[in-house]
Amino acid sequence: MKIDPSLNIPTASSKAEEWIAWHKDLKKVFGKKKANSIWIFAWAKRGGLNSPANTNMLSSYIEPQGIDVSRTSLEQVAESVTEIVGGIFTFGKILFIGGLATAGIILILILRALLKNPQKSVQTAVLLTPQGRTYAGVNALAKSNPTPPTQ
Repeated sequence: MKIDPSLNIPTASSKAEEWIAWHKDLKKVFGKKKANSIWIFAWAKRGGLNSPANTNMLSSYIEPQGIDVSRTSLEQVAESVTEIVGGIFTFGKILFIGGLATAGIILILILRALLKNPQKSVQTAVLLTPQGRTYAGVNALAKSNPTPPTQ
């Protein structure tokens, strides 16, 4: 079971152990690259160079993960925000392309049906309108009762 890292975000007064544990939780949920981006963003907002958590223990864990806590926070935050926003736009592109592909497939299926049996396609299209359903209902009644009632 994956741990929800949003439930235990370290604060400015958190110890190095809490920041390390949180990074490990982030890695389990998001993977190393995304975890590093989120961790850097939170570190800049809640931790930082003047934090009591900025110890040798934190540095010895976090630097092999690809994060340099001695760099300015502004540089790292800019990189993290760029990566996060880039991920959102990538997801949007995937949805857009998927929608276009779906619409294209539907259009191809409609054209195929029209070319295969144009008369049936027209009848089906007519039945989609209220007037077409009324017309079909009248025809069905006429077929079931071919002779009009006499008075």
